[in-house]
Amino acid sequence: MSMQHRWPSALLASSLLWGVTAPLATWAWRAPPTPDVEAFDPERVGRTETDRRRNATLLAGYEYDKYVAAITGYNGQDRQQVVFWNRQRAVRTRVGPRGNYKCGMTLGPDGTLLLATCKNNNLDDPMKKRFDIWVYASTDNGESWELIGETPLSGKEPSLTTLSDGSVVLSAQKGYFGPGTKYKEEINLARSTDGGRTWRKSTLAGSDYPRNMIIEKNGSLLFVRAAEFDWTRANEGSPHFQLCRSGDGGRTWSFSEGVIKWDAKRPFGEVSAILLRDGRLLAAIRSLQRGAPRKDMHGYGITLLTESNDNGQTWSNPRAMSHTAEVHTYLTELVDGRILATYSNYHLPFGVYAIVSNDGGRTWDRDHPIQLALSALNQVGWPVTLQLADGSLLTGYALTAYLKQPPDMFVTETVRWRLP
Repeated sequence: MSMQHRWPSALLASSLLWGVTAPLATWAWRAPPTPDVEAFDPERVGRTETDRRRNATLLAGYEYDKYVAAITGYNGQDRQQVVFWNRQRAVRTRVGPRGNYKCGMTLGPDGTLLLATCKNNNLDDPMKKRFDIWVYASTDNGESWELIGETPLSGKEPSLTTLSDGSVVLSAQKGYFGPGTKYKEEINLARSTDGGRTWRKSTLAGSDYPRNMIIEKNGSLLFVRAAEFDWTRANEGSPHFQLCRSGDGGRTWSFSEGVIKWDAKRPFGEVSAILLRDGRLLAAIRSLQRGAPRKDMHGYGITLLTESNDNGQTWSNPRAMSHTAEVHTYLTELVDGRILATYSNYHLPFGVYAIVSNDGGRTWDRDHPIQLALSALNQVGWPVTLQLADGSLLTGYALTAYLKQPPDMFVTETVRWRLP
């Protein structure tokens, strides 16, 4: 066949391939208001039409059923770029033995750090299999950790908060998933008045668990969560927040609704909300990539950001602040006014990362992510970052360190570092 005859056929084949694969690579083929917005919209894979066409070819052909939670390692990533590294010294420490997993962390009034981490007991009997929660303390800014006790809770995704009176509140997803489990009906709570050594436990109705809790100006405790979290593909959960407040250190709670002004509702949960010094509430939520080829909030999870100017009664239309497969976001307002978002990569390179906003969360420097830790697998994260008295940052997280040595493949670590 002559070149003249092969060229139209190749062009037709290329056009057909683009027509099939483009939606898989771009997910949101909608007209942006300006070229600048188009270039920096994290829900578009590529900053130009040419980049998106090239990405479509590179990201096509995946049989998602063959990948756990649809995680290919390349989900929704702009592959038309390279990265320049700039290394910085840090202090990294292992917390407890192998097998420790996701953690929560808080700073006490005397400077003592507390860290609660969950650990799978790896029992075969589903009636006995659970995640236990252990508490560690550090008096040297995270350079060493001492086990100080086990909590009466079993649970995953722990969160720790120190109240103004020095007591500590712990929350966690239910850690038992066998017959009769109530992990879709309630979450675990516990309170300690002796620095995390002993705990008094309780439960709170509702399945969504907080990334963190807020100490309000009047001293009350607030956490923001999905009013009805739906991890299924049906998107049947509530479109709004539930605001949970306690004026007695977590003993009793009152509830109100925070109305989110969605342009188009998406499933969401795992809320990290902070009260900024200017009075605004910011909330990062784990949601689903718009137009994702698989409705899975792991491989096609994304972090959206919304804000409230009326104490949580109403919230702005959530907008994307992360790329695809970047979840577990934890927000921290720094003393210099910048906002840090620490998160987990469910794409390559797997690990814990951070990005910074210099304008109160309105824009984020996604072109310069900070690589805090690498993981051998996507089972990573739930990072928490605290700013210490000397201005340094301490991030606690989980990662897969012993990939080929189950069952204790995971570890809990902290890293102490500084922003430029």
